[in-house]
Amino acid sequence: MKKQVHLTSGGEATIYLPLTKMAPRYILYFHGGGLVYGSKADLSENLLRTFLERGYTVISFDYLLAPNSSLSEIFAQLKQTWYEIENTIIQGAPFSFCGRSAGSYLMLLLTKCLQKETQTLPQQLINFYGYYDLKFITLPRKLTSKGITEEMIQGINQKTPIFDDSFMQRYLLYLYGVSHQLLTQFYGITPANQKEFELTLNDLTTLPPVFSTASTSDNEVPFQYSKTLARKNSAGKFLPVYYLPHDFLKEADPAVTTVLKALTEWLD
Repeated sequence: MKKQVHLTSGGEATIYLPLTKMAPRYILYFHGGGLVYGSKADLSENLLRTFLERGYTVISFDYLLAPNSSLSEIFAQLKQTWYEIENTIIQGAPFSFCGRSAGSYLMLLLTKCLQKETQTLPQQLINFYGYYDLKFITLPRKLTSKGITEEMIQGINQKTPIFDDSFMQRYLLYLYGVSHQLLTQFYGITPANQKEFELTLNDLTTLPPVFSTASTSDNEVPFQYSKTLARKNSAGKFLPVYYLPHDFLKEADPAVTTVLKALTEWLD
């Protein structure tokens, strides 16, 4: 069972109720999409089932997307969304965070912010092939063999704020940003503000326990991010997979089943 909730911060959240009745506990899901595209609806059925069968209520939510909004605006709105969900839905119950790629990046930024503000922290973090800084976005990456031209993205809204890309129409804009190395511009990152949007190696050591996984052959986000996060987070668990694409949760591969089984066993 699920229900939609309108948020005063501007977006919406989908709440998925667990299969068994028990004391309430929550997982907040941060979707992926390079901060440019993506939707709260991209929560894969197998991952959702893993959480629901363990008795978690799952909350998947919208956040602002670039380049229509800068990373500063995205994160400010994300904080509003979190505090609204915490105060109106979670209300003191235990909670954890799960992030996928760019969603994992936002998850880590928010956790660092909560630590700094001495707020209640998630009990656990679940990182699917994420990252903790933006240094890699200036490196050459080839995500498609096709050339993406400016003319091809002219019809995509890049001005007015947008929260959700449920049909993944902005994926082309993301590919354009990567291939032309424009993500720094899309995010509004400058030398003056870039350190606001990263975790240091020391920050990683202070995080709650992290379950982390990534593919060794990831060509979109360097595998080293998840490996380093695992090395610095002694209370966590790291389960790499081999020779699968970046977003391997979509794959019908035995390795995905192995990862989800390990996650099930790791969850409190």
